[in-house]
Amino acid sequence: MGITVSGVKKTFGTFAALHGIDLEAKPGEFLALLGPSGSGKTTLLRIIAGLEFPDTGTIAFDDEDVTQRPVAERGVGFVFQQYALFRHMTIADNIAFGLTVRPRRQRPPKAEIARRVEELLDLVQLSGLGKRYPAQLSGGQRQRVALARALAVEPRFLLLDEPFGALDAKVRKDLRRWLRGLHDRLGLTSIFVTHDQEEALELADRVVVMDHGVIEQIAAPADVYERPASPFVFGFVGESNCLPVTVRAGRALYGAHDIGPADAPEGPANAWFRPHDVIAAEDGIPATPLLARPKNGATRVEAQIEGIEKPVEIDLPTPPAPGAPVRFRPTRIRLFPA
Repeated sequence: MGITVSGVKKTFGTFAALHGIDLEAKPGEFLALLGPSGSGKTTLLRIIAGLEFPDTGTIAFDDEDVTQRPVAERGVGFVFQQYALFRHMTIADNIAFGLTVRPRRQRPPKAEIARRVEELLDLVQLSGLGKRYPAQLSGGQRQRVALARALAVEPRFLLLDEPFGALDAKVRKDLRRWLRGLHDRLGLTSIFVTHDQEEALELADRVVVMDHGVIEQIAAPADVYERPASPFVFGFVGESNCLPVTVRAGRALYGAHDIGPADAPEGPANAWFRPHDVIAAEDGIPATPLLARPKNGATRVEAQIEGIEKPVEIDLPTPPAPGAPVRFRPTRIRLFPA
């Protein structure tokens, strides 16, 4: 089943959290909502779940309008950052909770609930731990329990709000690979919120980049990184540098330095480029090294260009000589109007 968001706006007091969001999650898709704090991504997820309601606009599951339905009637599984497990309940009871609190007519028999719990413990690789309590598990294991609890009610959709934010880097990396495999196995439509660009690019089928309550770009991870739709996306996703240039006769000029072809209107523009998209060149842009360190088989150099407030970060094949300036030329740039 798919999810369609149409014209959704949401304000809290005088703060406009969402400005007319249009979005579609395709059946079976793993969609990432990526953006900084305050971009509106969590508000959008909560509106899809039914934990918040839009001021205007609609939410549809397939062709069914669910805009005014509460969360209990939407058939979604929701996973929070902080696990939200009941500390006084065993792991098995935590997983079964969503089934045991159903009205009597909708509640499965105890034997069926127990069977479902054992299946889910096996699915999230926690077999044999059903009698333990949350405090007896690691952070990564507790997040798997939270995921199993969300899946216990057999949701139509899985919604995850910063699911790995409370975990350390290694556990986070292991869990997100596991989660992607689980998603593929179950075939659910999943939407997850993150501010971690690496997480979004690794996990998602498509990435929705948000800022200040609007969608800046929706695209496959490779397209978001390689072909950013706006300066915000270029600066937020991946490492980047920006130089003010002048476009003249189809070329981008930084002062007297020609830094490449320019498919843009003549006049002032900003040239964005990645640290690895540069070469050392004797006639290149001069910069004073501030810091150099090894990175990915090259030397990452932080350098100051005269007249530019923010230092650039560039990857060079060898460390700069002590006290000597570096000269570089971008090999690939993306131009946006100044």
